[in-house]
Amino acid sequence: MSSTFTDCAIVLSREAWREADKRVVFFTLQHGKIDGVAVGAHKIRSKLAGHLEPIRSVDVMLAEGKQGYKIAQCVTRRNFVDPGCDIERLRMMGGLVRLTQRATEVRHSDLILYQLLFDGLSNLQQAGETDLLKIYGKYLCTLAEHFGYAPMLAACVVCGETENLQRFSPHLGGVLCKKEVVVEKTVLYDATDTSLHKYVSALLSWRGLF
Repeated sequence: MSSTFTDCAIVLSREAWREADKRVVFFTLQHGKIDGVAVGAHKIRSKLAGHLEPIRSVDVMLAEGKQGYKIAQCVTRRNFVDPGCDIERLRMMGGLVRLTQRATEVRHSDLILYQLLFDGLSNLQQAGETDLLKIYGKYLCTLAEHFGYAPMLAACVVCGETENLQRFSPHLGGVLCKKEVVVEKTVLYDATDTSLHKYVSALLSWRGLF
């Protein structure tokens, strides 16, 4: 990796850093998850600040220094958060980027993951209200599967029974039939597309990733 490079990226998070700077975490196309400091970006007149908000696609230039990377340039390619974006849609987008940030290693390139995240945010941005939960569940489950945490929903995770599936166990990572009893907390199960996100979220929360 050269000392200075430019890459496509999705902004995952940002936070105030010292008095006038911002620390921003990106998931980049070629370099994976990486963070950089935008010097002076906390100031009102900063030209970078508006391009460092989470849930957007950017072109970013990072320069390596003695104490990490500094953000030399950053230009928005696409903001997935439209003006007037409703809270529920924003929460779902935030779920996808939060999972990506928590489940990925620093500087580990993953082109498939980058495309999954981009497509998920794009589809949530364009989805009608009636399709939001179904699309969110689909991409949340696909990301979880990519990270090795796909829930088992086709059959009882204990005995393999495919009928009378009634509850989901985050601890076991799958559904339970009515004859199985576990001590840990479970979630009522139904097989609709609009409920998928609940089981994936419960599983990921149990694993400390959500």
